[in-house]
Order: sequence, then C-alpha cells, then structure tokens
Amino acid sequence: MQVVSVGYAAVKGTRHLARPEVRIGPAGVVGDRRWCLVDVAARQVLRTVAHPRLMGLAVDGESLVAAGPVATGSGEQVTCDYWGREVALDLIDHPLAARAARLLGLSPARDVRLAAAPPRGVVYAGAVSLVAVATLEALAAEVGAPVDPRRFRANLVVDTGLPPRAEEAWVGREVRVGGAVVRPTALTTRCAVVDHHPETGGRDLRVLAALPVVGGTPVCGVDGEVVTAGVVRPGDPVELLEP
Repeated sequence: MQVVSVGYAAVKGTRHLARPEVRIGPAGVVGDRRWCLVDVAARQVLRTVAHPRLMGLAVDGESLVAAGPVATGSGEQVTCDYWGREVALDLIDHPLAARAARLLGLSPARDVRLAAAPPRGVVYAGAVSLVAVATLEALAAEVGAPVDPRRFRANLVVDTGLPPRAEEAWVGREVRVGGAVVRPTALTTRCAVVDHHPETGGRDLRVLAALPVVGGTPVCGVDGEVVTAGVVRPGDPVELLEP
C-alpha cells in the first residue's frame, strides 16, 4: 500500500491543493486551514458548503504571505460560532479578503476579513483525513464519471490494493503513513460540497446521492488523530499496524 497524493487548503474553503509533502504534527497537518475568511458583522466563517465558489481561489501559504501581511498581533479579534463551538479568530488586513468578496458577489458593505485560526479551530472533523483510491473508483462507477479526489479534500489519498471502503475497517487501528502514524477514529461524514467541481465550485456531479449512508449520514473515507508526527510524501508506504 502506498500514498498517492497529499494536500490541504491553507485558507479554509479555498481550493484543496496537492503538495509535494505534508508535515503532520500533533494537532494535524501543519498549515491546513491555518487561515479563514470571516464575515465580521455576521460573526461567520465563510464555509465551502455555503460559498462553493471559494474553490475558485487557489491559495497556498507562500503566495498568501507574498501578497500581503499575515502577521497577527493587531489586537483585532472576533469570536465566531463554528458548528456549535466558539472560536476566537485574529483578524488580518489582507487583499485576499476583498478578492474573495468580489468572487462571491458579496456586497462591498459586508466586512469580509482574513483571519488566523488556532490549530484545528476551523476544522470540522479529525486532525487528519484519508480516503482510498478504490473507494473513489467505485464511486466513479456509480456516478458514471471520473471523481476527482480533491472533491473530498482529504489530506491523504492512498492506494490500498484492497476492495472499496477497506479504509473504514481501520477505525480504531494505527496506520503508518510515511513518517507518521495516525489512528482513524471515525468515518468522514460528507455534505453537498462533493457535488461541486474542485476548481470552479460549480455543481457538476451528483456525488453526494451516490455515497453510502451510515447512521443516516453520507460517508466517504476516514478521519482521525495523530499518534506519531512525521512527514508524508506521495509514494511513501502505508502499513496497517498490528493491534
């Protein structure tokens, strides 16, 4: 078994980008959703499910830093409700915010700002997410079209050489992935974001309806916690460890 691709989005909701490597720390993939965009007046984090056109923005940490200041410390902070929990976000003046507002067609009167998030502050599920190639291939056969792995925004895409959905049996087990060890803790629940093209945000496939439903919720892949930090690259071996 081996890693096929690794990736994340530096700014929550923007395009999921493949990376040459990811560094997995104790709290998850370093740099994953380190920033987010906030509607300050509404105290809302802009999320892909509500604003799929955010995927039209391809932003990595390096280009974000090059385009404007990302340092915090101004003292401006906003507390937002994120899926039922309060998250304190440090506001930053950065040109990406105006660019995003224009792309989404938001009124100039809306105060959209870039913000720095605490580790996992605006991450819905676990510290790291994984999906298998066979699972995506079976899904493609179901919908009758290729399914880009980026629709699922998984940190790790792996080739297991096993039947579809084999990764679901890894919940509760330790898995060595490259230089890291992770422990899947749950199936990853899915929303309508998977129906949208991962580069344009336009709705182009009925993927959600084709997903298996477990406990009343569509699922695909697994997410979990970090056991041992390390670096993961495409081509790295994947090993299910003995219990």
